[in-house]
Amino acid sequence: MKKIRLIVFSLFFILLLGGCTGSPGTGALKTEPGNKMENTTGVKEQKEINFSGKIKAVQSADLVSKVPGKVDRVHVDIGSEVKAGQVLVSLSADDLAANVEAAAAAVEKAQVEYELAQQNYQRGKELFANNAISEAAYQNQYEGPFKRAQVGLKTAEAGLKKAKAAYEDMFLKAPFAGVITARNINPGEMASQQQALVTLVNLDRVVVEGSVDEYQVNKLKTGQVAKIKVPAIPGKIFEGKVTNIALAADPGTKSYTVKVQVDNRDRQLKPGMFAEVHIDNK
Repeated sequence: MKKIRLIVFSLFFILLLGGCTGSPGTGALKTEPGNKMENTTGVKEQKEINFSGKIKAVQSADLVSKVPGKVDRVHVDIGSEVKAGQVLVSLSADDLAANVEAAAAAVEKAQVEYELAQQNYQRGKELFANNAISEAAYQNQYEGPFKRAQVGLKTAEAGLKKAKAAYEDMFLKAPFAGVITARNINPGEMASQQQALVTLVNLDRVVVEGSVDEYQVNKLKTGQVAKIKVPAIPGKIFEGKVTNIALAADPGTKSYTVKVQVDNRDRQLKPGMFAEVHIDNK
């Protein structure tokens, strides 16, 4: 009986070993010759980086008056092209113009007094050198009046400079060349230091500002050429260059801001338009 059990156990053990031996179609996976390894990350290599964004002006400013006052004249309107330094809005400044005239007259008077005091001072120096007058007389009658005339002239010149500055503050001027995109004031209204009177934008160059994800950001470099399509201008492709790449992700969107600058001397691209950016990643 023991022999029969031993024989049965031996046969079972042999059959078990045979079942574990690999055979075609079973067991470990085989790699066929010429097969390529699959990308286990599930992320395909992108030949082109695409993102959408909004067109913005490179240079833009909401211009406010330095001082409050009544608007006398608005020299521009929406769409006006202006040069740097051009007067855009004038405030009523008759009283300040009168102050400038008075300050200029004070300078002229101080100049005359200075020249007379200087001539008298030269005579006093000669008299004192020849011992014709005492030191006290020289200081009181010649040197002292001359120094006071010097101070008087400098004070008058400073007053004129201040009066001119106050007068110039009544004129809002363009800080750079561009186009007026908003006008918020009319003659007769009161201008304040908190209200933007006009908005000035330089449209010669614009930027498309968009965002990319963490898989795309390190594939971008400043200076890369980009092709830009604008749905509002169908059939035309604009060319730009990557100028700014954010070094940190936006905390809210977890994306990275990218700016592409585009030449816009023909003024076709307008701030606020949407654009599609395509960058070759070869």
